[in-house]
Amino acid sequence: MTGQETENPQDNTNCDDVQTAGDTEQSSQSLSFTGPETVAIDERFGLEITGVPAGSVSIEVSMTEAGGTEWTASTTATVSDGCLNMHSEPTQDGVCLPELLQQATQTDGDGSYSPAQQSSDEVTIRISQEGVELGAKTVDRTFGDPAVEATPADSTAFVGTVYEPGDDGPHPAVVVLHGSGGEPAQTTARLLASHGFVALALHYFDWRGRHEMLPQELVEVPLEFVEAASDWLLNDSRVEGSAVGLWGTSKGGEYALLSGARLDSVGPVVSVNGSGVVWQGFSQGQVVESPSWVADGNSLSYVSYTDDPTVWDSSPPMEMEPAYTASYNEAIADEIDRATISVEAIDGPVLLVSGGMDSMWDSPKLQGIAADRLERHGCNYEHIIYEQAGHGITFPYLPTANRERTQQFVMGGTQSGYAIADRDHWPKAIETLETLRE
Repeated sequence: MTGQETENPQDNTNCDDVQTAGDTEQSSQSLSFTGPETVAIDERFGLEITGVPAGSVSIEVSMTEAGGTEWTASTTATVSDGCLNMHSEPTQDGVCLPELLQQATQTDGDGSYSPAQQSSDEVTIRISQEGVELGAKTVDRTFGDPAVEATPADSTAFVGTVYEPGDDGPHPAVVVLHGSGGEPAQTTARLLASHGFVALALHYFDWRGRHEMLPQELVEVPLEFVEAASDWLLNDSRVEGSAVGLWGTSKGGEYALLSGARLDSVGPVVSVNGSGVVWQGFSQGQVVESPSWVADGNSLSYVSYTDDPTVWDSSPPMEMEPAYTASYNEAIADEIDRATISVEAIDGPVLLVSGGMDSMWDSPKLQGIAADRLERHGCNYEHIIYEQAGHGITFPYLPTANRERTQQFVMGGTQSGYAIADRDHWPKAIETLETLRE
């Protein structure tokens, strides 16, 4: 299945069908804004604005990222009856507010959006006509439910932070696995907790060496970290069920598929831009002839990196996909077979999410290996390829401009491709994890 792009014309203002909730706010220009004061960052929302003069009006949304840079997006709409809708969902003839937020770009600079994750991410919506501002409303976007509680996991067998929903439990549990950046996926875990899961952001290696028990490189990382975290959760009174879900991104997706295939304590698995084969580990210093993962202290079979220096990009931002593709193509069939993850052993549905323009590695192909195996064994799975997205697919509804590269790596993808992938895959991933409640 492939994610599809849609277009949303922006020229209707019928206020009869808008879905908003919250307060009505009167502006100094006699505009009345009806809509929420606070929403979660991954939540769709709309506004109903009345008292708008007839004619063409300009709509601008703005937000300020953690570094202080302002991001804006704008569009126009024609008003005939004094009412302007900013819809929460796409329509054939209206403005979709969440998707307008995704279109925002920097007023100065070319970096990707970095939200102020320790506080709310404020969005201001301004309405103007012929250069004169008619009114504005600010909405606070929180990183999940403010009632979510975060506590370090009380364990000597793994390192992680537990995010617990604010309402009474018990709840199903999910272990969230970060990628090769080495920082725990705390925001994803917090958002999952807001959707009713006890979410553990596992830290499984640390380039910075802050935890003695963790490897400092993505080399020979024990599967026992996931096993210990899963068992710990299932023995916690806050958790219900006999299995946990796994959510992994990039190398975390590879780790999730591998752990799910080997552990009875795992049910559904979500892998975003992961891999269906185990890869050689990597170090920031030198080439290490060892796998990324080990089980019970034993090395697992893996695909080795090519020693062809012409395919390795050494100047940031580095494009890694050519080297991974060359490594895979050089590997003999037996090496690939032994490194292929037995994903059919996963005891739950599997969601594979891939960016068709992934420049870190060819995730459609690497996750396609897992999809083919799941298909042959009649397993419950879905592989969604978002053709114009790259390696940086994440939760919605953030601006997606400039995400195609970081200071260190080329990620691939387009602004519109990421916008589609973010908002489309997120509810599907949560739906996959919801099977833990069955």
